[in-house]
Amino acid sequence: MQYYALVGDLRQSRQSPDRKALQELLLDTLRELNGRYEQHMAAFLMVNAGDAFQGLFFSSAPILEICDCIRYALSSKSGIRMGLGYGAIETAIDRKHSILADGPAFWNARNALQQVKKEDYYGTRTMAISLGENRYEYLQTLVTQVLVLQDLVASKWKNTQLELARHYLTSHGYKRVSQAQVAKEMNLSAQQVNNTVQAMGWFAFLDTRKETEQVMQRILGGIES
Repeated sequence: MQYYALVGDLRQSRQSPDRKALQELLLDTLRELNGRYEQHMAAFLMVNAGDAFQGLFFSSAPILEICDCIRYALSSKSGIRMGLGYGAIETAIDRKHSILADGPAFWNARNALQQVKKEDYYGTRTMAISLGENRYEYLQTLVTQVLVLQDLVASKWKNTQLELARHYLTSHGYKRVSQAQVAKEMNLSAQQVNNTVQAMGWFAFLDTRKETEQVMQRILGGIES
């Protein structure tokens, strides 16, 4: 059986003016996602060091959506780096303690995280993926370039733009909802949301993300279109 392993850490967390609050935000975020996406998890997301975390997911999971929920929940406090690996697990899996699991999925995830650190595109890169097997080489190349380009786009977002991304993803994931609904939820005017969405290229970003994830689910997770 094949899985997605996710490993990540926070950028420069030791320089945070309130590291305790940052760690609490990370813990709260992972706890919330463990509840929301429980059916997709082979082993829950957990903190395995002060600013590092990991989790294990079934191959049919909406994995990019989950990664984005982590990223943008923390975006007001810290940057993030994540490595996503696909492959087998060679040990027993304890659902409550993903740190006990190991195998190619985690080896690939750690390699992907090192790739983020090695080729960070002037600090804009947040995520890399390693699918391991040669037969997925073209898929990995394509997904990698999508992630790199979208990281570059998102690196330009500030303030209200980041808040909109955070709210949208934590409330709706990749589901399409109207700007009017978002405006009501965020207590903003329709014009404010429209201006923000256009400046971000938000729905183009979201649709590309969703389509990329669906391709991954069809090829790796066996989900029919």
